[in-house]
Amino acid sequence: MSSIKLRFISLATLVLVLLLIVFLSVSVSTVAAQDQDERGVNVIAGPHAVRAVMINSNMAAGFIQMALFITDANTGEVVSDARVVVKAENKKEEYEGWATAHNSPNMPDRYDLRMNLGSTGEWVINMDVSSHLGQGGATVMTLEVPALNRYTEGSLVFFGVFAVMALGIVYLFWSTRRNNRRREAAEDESQG
Repeated sequence: MSSIKLRFISLATLVLVLLLIVFLSVSVSTVAAQDQDERGVNVIAGPHAVRAVMINSNMAAGFIQMALFITDANTGEVVSDARVVVKAENKKEEYEGWATAHNSPNMPDRYDLRMNLGSTGEWVINMDVSSHLGQGGATVMTLEVPALNRYTEGSLVFFGVFAVMALGIVYLFWSTRRNNRRREAAEDESQG
């Protein structure tokens, strides 16, 4: 009877540890996403005021996603007809990349942009904005793309969860075989 209680306690502890790991990893990623949403860069590109906000980025893979909010620098009115070209330069590696940002009728004040930066190192992000107000350019930010790490925090959590689950399965098989041996030994004693 005590071995059954011990098994249930072990299983409950395993489940609680797994739930705690999942909860902590989700809460850490949510806090990181909120921190990114609150950070933004304000620049003036000719007659345009631009607020650039990083939405999602995986700098180890060279991927960025940004939201650009473009207004008239003088009046603060939303500019919904802008043509936005973003150019990324890595002068050390002599790489260049570019992308265009687009808005939608549902969100005329927000221009979305996705870019892949092709190499590691320091990237300077420049923007050229043209609309009925005129044209202007500005340097938005500088990003550092690190060398690709083989293991990230997410993969370490995965390996940890996998190891705990594997140990739990091994324990269940071991305890089942032990109980079967005890049962067989008890049956042999009762028969003999």
